[in-house]
Amino acid sequence: MDSKRKRYNVTVEGNGQIHKNVIIAYDVEGMFWIVRKLHGHLLTDATGKNTGTISFQETELGQGKPA
Repeated sequence: MDSKRKRYNVTVEGNGQIHKNVIIAYDVEGMFWIVRKLHGHLLTDATGKNTGTISFQETELGQGKPA
């Protein structure tokens, strides 16, 4: 089993705000857990309805753009 971490370039939009982050996690589920922990307030409104969106791009660590 491959347990390498991945880089996720994440954009969270909600409640009139946009936040961009780079998150390092082992899998998509771990990335979503971190996003909800950091930006959960943007993803739901006062009544608990899902109002935000998450978009992301996944890359392997160490596979950046050449210098």
